[in-house]
Formats: sequence, C-alpha cells, structure tokens
Amino acid sequence: MHNIDITILGEKALAALMQRLSEARGKHPVFAEGKYHALGVIGAEYHELEKAVEYESAERMADEALDVAVTALRLWCGEHEVEDGVV
Repeated sequence: MHNIDITILGEKALAALMQRLSEARGKHPVFAEGKYHALGVIGAEYHELEKAVEYESAERMADEALDVAVTALRLWCGEHEVEDGVV
C-alpha cells in the first residue's frame, strides 16, 4: 500500500516538473549561455528558495523548489551549451 502512495506522489511530481519545464522554455527559450551562466541561474533560483523557506508560505516554498529543479534539469539536458555563438 505504501508503494502505491509513493508512485502516485512520484507521478504527480513528474507531471508538475514537466509542466513547469514547458512553461520555463516558453518564457525563457534561452536558458543560459554556457555552463557558468547556467550555474548562476540555478544559484539565483536557489536563493529565491532560501528566502521562501525562511519567510514565505509552504506553497511558495514548493513553487521555488520546483524552479530549482527545473533549472537544474535544463542544465542536465544541455540547454546551456553554446555552439559557434548560438545557444
């Protein structure tokens, strides 16, 4: 029974991640121009998460955590790579 709950939670998390990834790509088609820029973007999102944890609601904290995950996923997907000056 416990495994079913984990599976449902995992599916919900993946659906939220994919939705936010799609939104992020629409809003920011160019994620970063190189790996260090990507790291800075992830760092900025992490800083927003820190503020949410300390000062804001659980919903806002979860929202910012999702943004950290999405920016890290975009780095993992290679969306930061620059070829011949084109991202």
